[in-house]
Amino acid sequence: MATTTSTGALTASAAVSTAAATAASGVPARSAVHVSTLPNGDRVTVRGSGARTSTMVTGPDGHSVPAVQMDVGGHAYVIPVSVIASGQAYDSAAYDTTAAARPAAVTPHYPLSILEIDGIGLDGGAAAQATTFLFNTDDMKRYAKPIPLRGGVARVAVPSGNYWAVTVFATYDPATRDATEHVVTRTDLAVTGSGTTTLTADERSATARVGAVTPRPSTADGDVESIARTDAAGATGQVSSGSTGATWVTPQPAARIGTLAYRVVQFGAAGPAGPDPYRYDLSFPPADHIDANQTYRPDPSRIQTSHNVFATDAVNPAHQAAWEMAATGPNGGGGTEHIVPAPGRLTDYLGVSTDDIDWFAFYFPVENVPNQNSELEFTDLGFYRGPGETWRAWGHGPLTPQVGQYTNAMACNACVNPSNGVMDFGITEFADSDPNSAARDLGSGYTETFSVYRDGVQVATQPGWPHTELPGPTAQPGTYRMVYDADTTGSGLPMSQSTKTHTDITFRYATGSAEQPALPTDDFCYAGGFDSTGCEILPALSLDYQLVTDGSDTSRLPVQLLDLGVGHQSYQGQGSHAAITGATVSVSYDAGKTWVPAVVAPTRDGHYLAAWPNNAPKGSTPWLKVTATDAIGGSISQTVANAYTIG
Repeated sequence: MATTTSTGALTASAAVSTAAATAASGVPARSAVHVSTLPNGDRVTVRGSGARTSTMVTGPDGHSVPAVQMDVGGHAYVIPVSVIASGQAYDSAAYDTTAAARPAAVTPHYPLSILEIDGIGLDGGAAAQATTFLFNTDDMKRYAKPIPLRGGVARVAVPSGNYWAVTVFATYDPATRDATEHVVTRTDLAVTGSGTTTLTADERSATARVGAVTPRPSTADGDVESIARTDAAGATGQVSSGSTGATWVTPQPAARIGTLAYRVVQFGAAGPAGPDPYRYDLSFPPADHIDANQTYRPDPSRIQTSHNVFATDAVNPAHQAAWEMAATGPNGGGGTEHIVPAPGRLTDYLGVSTDDIDWFAFYFPVENVPNQNSELEFTDLGFYRGPGETWRAWGHGPLTPQVGQYTNAMACNACVNPSNGVMDFGITEFADSDPNSAARDLGSGYTETFSVYRDGVQVATQPGWPHTELPGPTAQPGTYRMVYDADTTGSGLPMSQSTKTHTDITFRYATGSAEQPALPTDDFCYAGGFDSTGCEILPALSLDYQLVTDGSDTSRLPVQLLDLGVGHQSYQGQGSHAAITGATVSVSYDAGKTWVPAVVAPTRDGHYLAAWPNNAPKGSTPWLKVTATDAIGGSISQTVANAYTIG
């Protein structure tokens, strides 16, 4: 099996919160994803919210590209390295990806001085391929913006005072997507007087190459560095940059005004090609200066060995998928995306040096170029669990909507807050065979309808998003039912399996019931205004399909086997533990016109072994229908069109 192939890395992000706006609207968010298009045609995708935010920049062909990000005063400038490296003039304000209005020109409330920035390249001549990110360290509200160098020079009028400057010199090969950066930092610079102050940014001063010594042989393929600066007033701004080739930085002392925090947030390296594909994704601790030695060593006692198996649809035309790892911390984060063989496998060695870093993992079962607007994305926002080994299958079908059984921090799909009477109802659009699975389709052609009933009366219905909220005080005891229909056939994804689903879940809500435990504090609840306090987990049933198929969800068995798990919605072990009283499985070989019961036998608590003959022609895609019940009046019925392929 071929080893991982990198498609390019990037980038960085500050924590951009969407929670407050969502809570104010009183409606559960569709997803914590924001996509914007830059003037050069690249797309910026921000995933997550609050402290758990990562940014990825992709080109028109869908592959990730390196970029530099400047976060200050609520603005996030994202400038692709290809733009910096082109040496062409550009309007930095057009690369402000925040939804707010573009920043106005500087109003001269302070005495102004002239700053000239002279960029010097590696050959000692004027360097046109550079951008300076300039911040006033007395008060960043006075001045903070990117300044492109033209012909190696820039002249700007700025409020007199003290400054911090980061100049990024870049080269970029569009054919290979390899980027090399020299990051020249000037920690403190005084710009005063009526004359001209000159800042000389010499690319040759970036003498420290960022690297890491890994336990197994590897070659660097992406990195993200964050330089955060706090001004005299306590406000923080930062520049995050990364390369897919090599990054060189200029050693600098600690700040004289405010504080500086420099860190290698993410360093990625791939192992050699061979039958045992592996890679490293590492983060390292911050420092109050930029050291001349930028070679790091991971702490073996803090490495998680993550074994990943990648599944994909049988009709995946390129037999490849996308794997993205991103780190995020107090001063932003970033990551790298790689093309991986699918079906395939990969061991990822994840390392952290401090506990303030979170790792995100994203898996796209089909690398759907060029139709970026339609992607199936599996997400794990708490991928680093601590030192040791983990095993996970990604994208193993059938892919079905579920309320889920999660061991990592998540948003509750179906919860009630008795104190304010608010009830939330929802379902994860796609789940695979992993209990922490959560995925959604980004395509506009993906259709879905979600309805909620109370005691047989419809109380809510909506298309386009399977989450709705009943405002307080509507939390009434009774029998509730969630019905969800989804269809991927118009999404633009090359999917032949799990193309349509019908899910019908019924449960009872009873005030004070022991089958409605409190939501753990690490999770969050829409009904509680993004606070888990006071929220209870509703006893909705969830299914876990362990279908015996290969990495393309294809079976060559004469008799098909399914280990079916039936349980209740749960978060970190909290949820109803009411007994499961039965389950049935049926199969259809004629697209749901007729159904044949499978042989079903209970094996252990909440698990059933189902078997049926694969007696349809090769290439057929049987449908499945599953039902299950519990001891407190709950039930689930789910139909999956084209659940797998007969090989």
